[in-house]
Amino acid sequence: MTDLPADTPSAAQVGQTNAERLADALMEEIRNGLIADDAPMPSERDLCKRFTVSRPTVRAALMQLQARGYLSQEANRRPRAHKPTIGRVFQAAGAGLSDVLGLVEATAYMDQLRQFIEVGAVRQAAQEASNLQLAQIHRALERCYAALSDDTRFARADADFHRAIVAVVQNPIILELHDRFVFDMVASRPTSPERVEMNRQSYEEHRQIYEAIAASDPQAAMDIMDRHLARAYRNRLAKPARLTP
Repeated sequence: MTDLPADTPSAAQVGQTNAERLADALMEEIRNGLIADDAPMPSERDLCKRFTVSRPTVRAALMQLQARGYLSQEANRRPRAHKPTIGRVFQAAGAGLSDVLGLVEATAYMDQLRQFIEVGAVRQAAQEASNLQLAQIHRALERCYAALSDDTRFARADADFHRAIVAVVQNPIILELHDRFVFDMVASRPTSPERVEMNRQSYEEHRQIYEAIAASDPQAAMDIMDRHLARAYRNRLAKPARLTP
């Protein structure tokens, strides 16, 4: 393990504070396995002694690790190291979106992003889906049909159908983004007496999307997906309150 600070800082270290340099050193140790994934971090006292820095410097460095997904902090427990994953990055980002934008606006933006992702993904699926990928989409479609009368199961099957299409793109960032937000969107649909009928409408649109993919018709698949997602978003919006005389 190398000590901090270096006698001759690298070009990347010039202008950094001790907290930033300490954070970089600890992140490097987590990446290289010198601090194991999910292991407790060394105590503040040990870090102060080892790196010859103050407690405020150590705390500032640990805050940087947490912000970048290298550390988890729980009450009454020592912070634990984490190798960053795409999922953890999006989890931190998702929590911040609602704080910055507000829940309703953040949801609207994520729905717009979902539409860009899925319309693009369905085009690629219609052009490039393998027999195996087509079978996975079809199997998800069958689960939607089997769950029509059970809204909880249908919500899961609905999300799985869309995920099977996005998976054709084989982009881990896009798939993680989809996994992180889409199921919550689907599951947050308001209940209503017409829920089963709405599920039937969604299933019928899913069936049309699948048939367009199977027919290698990207334009039809994109058009149907675009209408399907726009309708699904409208259905999730709360009805405005009526004015009373």
